[in-house]
Amino acid sequence: MTNRLRTFLLGGCASAAMVAFASPAAAAVHECVAGPPTAASYTWDFKGEANTIFQEVRSDARQALEHAGELQSFTRNPALSSQAHDEELLALKEDVNQMGSKLCRLETIWRVVAPWQQKEIDRIAVAVRLMADNTQDAILYANAHPEALWMPTYVKYANNLVKEAQSLANSTRDAVAYNSASKEYQTLRHEMAGGRLR
Repeated sequence: MTNRLRTFLLGGCASAAMVAFASPAAAAVHECVAGPPTAASYTWDFKGEANTIFQEVRSDARQALEHAGELQSFTRNPALSSQAHDEELLALKEDVNQMGSKLCRLETIWRVVAPWQQKEIDRIAVAVRLMADNTQDAILYANAHPEALWMPTYVKYANNLVKEAQSLANSTRDAVAYNSASKEYQTLRHEMAGGRLR
């Protein structure tokens, strides 16, 4: 490989795991810690913030799915250079880091959002953690075996990344749709209670 990939895990919040470039010996732990309450904390719309982050994570997951799909297709072409794999792994690493950063915020506000949002945050946490693990494993494998990026072990990492990104994209799509339907229902209910609906 011309530009060898190196990884280590960063832990954030209770469960976020992110992949990054570093020397193999490097180790770091990034904690996502909530700051002390401020005046704005008591009036902030945490539920609305969570819904916005769900939309952002959905977009990141769809992007990760594209990169994972490309990586999966590369495993079917043994003649393809390892540089192409490097580029997709770098893109996946960045996608996972983006989602990990957003997950960190979601886990910080977990206690003050609706129960259905808490369940979605838990699903996101599992998916991001799995994607981080598979991305790291794929990078480590690609570093050690740049000439064998069609072998079953590596193919399994690529397949897992596609499956996890698809699952996360679907889950967050459903969460966004549920939020939209809930808003419409609340608006309709308010209009009916006010006697404006005939």
